[in-house]
Amino acid sequence: MARFMALERHGGSTRESSSWPAGAQKIWVDLAGGQESDLKTVVGRLYTAHPLAVERVLEGSDRRSGFLIEEDAVVLVISDPVQGDFPQKTRAVGIFLGKNFLVTTHFDGDNGVVEQAWQSVHREHSLSEGLDFALYRLLYDHVHHFYTATRHVSDEFETLHARLLKTPYKNLALDIVALRKKTYWLYKVVRPEIKIFALLKEHISYVAPRNRPYFEDLYSQAQEVLSDIESYRDGLEGLVEAFSGMQSNEINKVMKFLTIISVLALPATTIASIYGMNFFIPELHWHYGYWYSLTVMFLVTAVLLVYIHKNHWFR
Repeated sequence: MARFMALERHGGSTRESSSWPAGAQKIWVDLAGGQESDLKTVVGRLYTAHPLAVERVLEGSDRRSGFLIEEDAVVLVISDPVQGDFPQKTRAVGIFLGKNFLVTTHFDGDNGVVEQAWQSVHREHSLSEGLDFALYRLLYDHVHHFYTATRHVSDEFETLHARLLKTPYKNLALDIVALRKKTYWLYKVVRPEIKIFALLKEHISYVAPRNRPYFEDLYSQAQEVLSDIESYRDGLEGLVEAFSGMQSNEINKVMKFLTIISVLALPATTIASIYGMNFFIPELHWHYGYWYSLTVMFLVTAVLLVYIHKNHWFR
C-alpha cells in the first residue's frame, strides 16, 4: 500500500493522496506492506535504479544497515530496534533519496519512525524545506530509538552492578552474559549506521547546505550512542572481573572460617589422641585426670582464640 505526499509546483502547498500526484515539484512516497513488484514500479517511475539497489532494500531485514550511491539517488537501509522486543529484533526501513523524490519502504513495519516523520512533515507543511529535511525528521526519531535502547542497557547495567555489591555471593554469571549479548547486539546495529550519517553530512548533493547542520547533529548523536555502548561493553568486562574477584573473596572467607575452626579444634584433638593411645599413661588412674585433660584442652584453645583475635583473623 502506497501513499504520497507532494509539494505542488504551482502555489508550493503540500498535499497528501493515495494515488500518484500529477504536477508535483517534490514527492515523498511511503510504501508499507507491499511486494517486490510494488517497489520496483514506484522506483521505476522516479529514476532508473540499479537492480542491486532494489535488492539491497528488499533484503534489508536480513542484513545490517548500509548504503549504495547511484548517479541519480542514494539508497539507504537502516535497522530500527524494536522497542518492546529489545534486543531481539530490528525493523528495516529502505530509503531512496533523489533530487526531487524520497521513497521509504518498510514491509515488516517501521516502529513508528516513518509515521511520526510523515505526520510531522504533513502537519507543519515542511516538505517545502526539502526532502532532505523530511529524511532528517525520520532519522531523528530513529536515533532516539537508539537512545531508548541504550538507556535500557544502562538501567540493566546499574541494576546488575547494585546486585553484585549487595549480594556478591549470588551467582550473577548468567545475567552478566545476557546483558553482554544485548550490548554486543546493539553495537552491531549502531556501528554500521555511523557511516550512513557521515555520508549524509558531507558527501550527498541531495542534502542542501542549509540542512547539513541537522545531519551533523545526527552524526554527533549517533557517535555519542556508540561511545556509550562501547563504555558499557568495557564496564561489563570490568563487572565480570569484579564478579570473579568477589566470588573468590567469598570462597576465601569460607576457607578462612573453616581454617580457624580447624586450628581451634586441633589442640583438643591432639590432646585427646595422646590420651587415647594404647600405652601406659601416668595420668590414666589419676582421679582428676579427666578434668585435667579438659582443662588443658580449654586453656590451649583459649590461648589460640586470643591470639587469633589479636591478629584480626576474624575480619
